[in-house]
Amino acid sequence: MAQEYIKMNDTVILQPDEGLGYDFETTYTEDTTRVQSGTLHASAMFTVESFSYEATWVSVEDMRTILQIVARGRPFTLHYFSPYYGAWRDGRFYVGKGSLAVGRLNAAEERFESLSFNMIGVDPI
Repeated sequence: MAQEYIKMNDTVILQPDEGLGYDFETTYTEDTTRVQSGTLHASAMFTVESFSYEATWVSVEDMRTILQIVARGRPFTLHYFSPYYGAWRDGRFYVGKGSLAVGRLNAAEERFESLSFNMIGVDPI
């Protein structure tokens, strides 16, 4: 089987330093509560996957490629390995906030020290 890579909008991006971090979040109805005994009374509405991306010493070209996909808050297609589905798949994600640190800015050696952001699933799992 061929090696798969993380892609955004069908573009192979700089792969993160340690792979993607995984998280999920469930949204519940507003009548969710705990009674005095501590028992939860909840109605789950949906759950979304989210992934954290972090890379260090990113080239100007890689930074530009990634930021032009994620920095405007618009959904994009992410090709990723989903622990929930146990397979590589494509899904719609968005980024609401990210951060980067300026690193080396010498002529012909421009690198950003780091880039990190969280990608949140548009559609529920």
